[in-house]
Amino acid sequence: MPAARSSRVVVFDFDGTLADTWRDLATALNRTLADAGLPPVLGPQVQAWIGDGALKLLANALPPKERAPERLEPHYERFRSHYDRCCLDTTELYPGISACLEALGEESLAVLSNKPARFLDRIIEGLGIKGVFGAVLGGDPGEVWMIGDSGVDVETGRAAGARTIGCGWGLRGRDELRAAGVEFLVEHPREIPQIVRSAATRG
Repeated sequence: MPAARSSRVVVFDFDGTLADTWRDLATALNRTLADAGLPPVLGPQVQAWIGDGALKLLANALPPKERAPERLEPHYERFRSHYDRCCLDTTELYPGISACLEALGEESLAVLSNKPARFLDRIIEGLGIKGVFGAVLGGDPGEVWMIGDSGVDVETGRAAGARTIGCGWGLRGRDELRAAGVEFLVEHPREIPQIVRSAATRG
């Protein structure tokens, strides 16, 4: 008989939290820029831009004259085509994530991402974690946790009344997480299950 799930919902950001995706995003971005005869961008730039969606990522890499909607859309179509071909070339789960998800097996787990669904679904399946996350969360959760690597993740969680955990291994940095008011800041995924359960026990 399967173990009963708790009333807690644990929501993970994807890029920079569950999976190290920036190299494949950078590859698709630089191929798009090359198509337009534009110079490539560097890894640290791409890492800093991830988290606000693919359109914003692309706009940041383009010169101002190419950011108008009618000029941006053809670039975006090429970016999606390139990313479709390389989105699993180097992307992998961060060390410790598989064990973390296994340890949270009795919780209701979800992914919240602004990555287009066609890519998110494919990558999650390619990484072998598709069955871990519920597609639909029903009922009235007693407690919700938002886990991410950026200030946006923390602010999203707080706005929804969720408790928040910031991932120090991610792309945006600890200072941004602290500035956003993250409740817990962790350095390894192994810390997450203990925080979720011990905080519930104290409550």
